[in-house]
Amino acid sequence: MLNIGIFDFGSGNLKSIIQILNNLTLNLNLYIINKSFNNLEKLNKIIIPGQGAPYGLIKEFLKFDFLKIKNLFNNIKILGICVGKQIFYKKSNELSTKCLNYLDGNVNSFNFKKNKIPNIGWNKVFILKKHKLLNGIKNCDFFYFSHTFYIINKNYKFIYSFSKYNIFYPSIFIKNNLFLVQFHPEKSFKNGYKLFYNFCIW
Repeated sequence: MLNIGIFDFGSGNLKSIIQILNNLTLNLNLYIINKSFNNLEKLNKIIIPGQGAPYGLIKEFLKFDFLKIKNLFNNIKILGICVGKQIFYKKSNELSTKCLNYLDGNVNSFNFKKNKIPNIGWNKVFILKKHKLLNGIKNCDFFYFSHTFYIINKNYKFIYSFSKYNIFYPSIFIKNNLFLVQFHPEKSFKNGYKLFYNFCIW
C-alpha cells in the first residue's frame, strides 16, 4: 500500500488531484497535509499542487515544522505542479520572493506584448529525452497550462521537456527525487492520468 501526502494550502486543484488518484488502479492511501497533520514519517510520496503565488506557498510552509519538511523533501519522491515546481528554485520575481533554494535557477514573469498573460490553455510539450516518469507520453503531446511565471533554469541536464509561449521554457524537470512540471496534469485528461500513474509507481 502506497501512502501519498497532498499539501493543502487552501488553494490549488486539490479535489481534481484526489479524484484522479482515487480512479487509478493502484492501492493508495491519500493523506491531506495541513497544519494539523503529524504523520509525515508514514508518507512514501508527496504532491504539491500548483495554484497561487510562491510567496503564499512559502508562507504556508512556515506554518508546518519547516525543518522536518525540508528533511522530508530530501528523502521522499515529490511531484511539484506549476507553483509547486517554482518554489524549489532560488527566488521568484513575484513579490521578490525567496524560495526554497533546492535548485539553481529563478522564476521570471512573461513580459512580452505578443501574447496574453497569463498563459492559459493547451500547449505542446517537446520531450528531450526518455524517463520512466514519461512512459506513454509522446513528443508534442498537449497538456493544460495556466501560469504567468516560468523558470530560468541552470540545471540543463535535468530538463526533460520544453514548451513554447513566444519563448521556450522548461516544462518538465526531473532530478533525483524531484518530478516538477509547469503544466497542470490534473487538468490534462488522459496524459495527466498517465503522469500521475507513472509518479505513483516510480
